[in-house]
Amino acid sequence: DYQVTEVDFEGWKKGLGSRANVTYKLYPDLNHLFITGVGKSTPSEYEKFGHVAEVVVSDIAAWLANQHGQQ
Repeated sequence: DYQVTEVDFEGWKKGLGSRANVTYKLYPDLNHLFITGVGKSTPSEYEKFGHVAEVVVSDIAAWLANQHGQQ
């Protein structure tokens, strides 16, 4: 993703530390819309039809289920 880089990702991890309520996931093959792309992400990718990657949907659903279980 050209908008949020791996350097940014590492900055969030450093800034949030080891908080128990934070989960870190890196999806290197996905763009900012969580759509699979090839090569470096560009603004023109947003003009192409696509779907949120299944792994992202699964990860969000699992995270939500886990949050519900912690209440």
